[in-house]
Amino acid sequence: MVPLAPAFLAGLAIQRVTPAAKIRDASWTFFFWGISPALVLVTFLHVKVSRGLVFALAAAALASWAVALAGFVYAKLVTRERDEQGALMLTAGWPNTGFLGYPVAQLAFGPAALSLAVLYDRLAWLVPASAVSATVARVFGRRSRPAGRRGLAPLLANPPLLALVAAVAMRSLGLDLPEASTVHNVTAALVGPAGFLLLGLSIPLRSERPPASELRHAIGALTIRFVGGPLALLASGAALGASIPPVFYLLAAMPPAFHLLVLARVYDVRPVLTRMTVIWGTLVAAPLLTLAFALGH
Repeated sequence: MVPLAPAFLAGLAIQRVTPAAKIRDASWTFFFWGISPALVLVTFLHVKVSRGLVFALAAAALASWAVALAGFVYAKLVTRERDEQGALMLTAGWPNTGFLGYPVAQLAFGPAALSLAVLYDRLAWLVPASAVSATVARVFGRRSRPAGRRGLAPLLANPPLLALVAAVAMRSLGLDLPEASTVHNVTAALVGPAGFLLLGLSIPLRSERPPASELRHAIGALTIRFVGGPLALLASGAALGASIPPVFYLLAAMPPAFHLLVLARVYDVRPVLTRMTVIWGTLVAAPLLTLAFALGH
């Protein structure tokens, strides 16, 4: 945890003294095309789960896609602005299961819950969550309108997803990655500081407020995030007959993910609205969720 605060502060400082947009874009490219696919590759090459966890993770995946679909339908119903639709979809669909989810899970349930939190973070969508969220941002953001980025192009130009495909192929062929443990250690050490540097680079520094109509729309998206996530997991678990670990419900109710701030700035997906939903959702919900699950446990 020690390098995270300096990395975040460095990102804020860079915004004030240098052309931050170019550095932010370059940092995101390095994270999305370098660190993220390497971590996905080594994780999926070596992950081992029991039969019970397979059913629980299948229920989590079904719930994740159901909540994302609910966010999509809600966004389409409340606004015609494509970039606002994208911001609402991202807010509703993508919880902070990594940077925030890991420590909150450990605080609420103890150290034994951390391994389950990692499995949920990596497998709750079956594909890397950032692969899907980046596709949504590209398709709905204002910086993603050229014809060459329509159709399947945003999905195929997605290194975490390609890394997952490569890992599945390698496991089916009985292949391993040389120095996989080294790759895992390096990427695990880099992912936190790189993510918090991007967070510092991506938080808008001007004190802008979204219009009242966007604030009303955001309340609905946050309701889907906080209430719809656990309810969808409960329903999918019942449908599949899966025993869902309590930590999964906690992670399903997490506030919107930090990386949405990065996507909002890189692809211009209503960054002011996204900042409000991520920051206020985190400040209000994270302490309450931790306390509630710890008391319940």
